[in-house]
Amino acid sequence: MAYFSKFYQVEVRDSIAKEFTNSNREVDDMMAGLHEIRVRMAEKEFDLEALEKSMKKKDKIPT
Repeated sequence: MAYFSKFYQVEVRDSIAKEFTNSNREVDDMMAGLHEIRVRMAEKEFDLEALEKSMKKKDKIPT
C-alpha cells in the first residue's frame, strides 16, 4: 500500500499508513507523514534494535 504524503513530501511506510487509514481506506495525509518523519528522526538518534534488545533483557518488554 505504498503511500506518499503530499503535505510532507515523504514516502510513508505501510505500517504507519495503515494506522492512519479510516474505514473508507483514506489515509490521513498529515498524520501519516508526521509519524513517518518522527520515526526517521528516532532511527537516526537511537539504535532502535539495540534499545529493544536491551529492554527485553531487562524484562521491560514482554517477548
